Amino acid sequence: METLVSVSLEWALFIGCIAIMLKTKDAQILFQSHQSNLILTLPAAALLLPTLFGFPWHIPPELIIPHLTYLAIFTISILKDLITILRKT
Repeated sequence: METLVSVSLEWALFIGCIAIMLKTKDAQILFQSHQSNLILTLPAAALLLPTLFGFPWHIPPELIIPHLTYLAIFTISILKDLITILRKT
């Protein structure tokens, strides 16, 4: 159930997470090729399930931006890794 408190809390956690990722330079590490980046397919799938299939949760429109931002971060990381693997073969 989307209440103002839950939406605000998720936005606060999203902004905090992005700030920490930028401060600790983890965002730069995510955008480098690592075989462990393929593990990010799990959270990417978790973000896509409710969007594509309406399962298991309804996403409030206010939270589309955080979902798409995380999805973009995960997708870029996964694609960088896949491109590196394909170039080696």
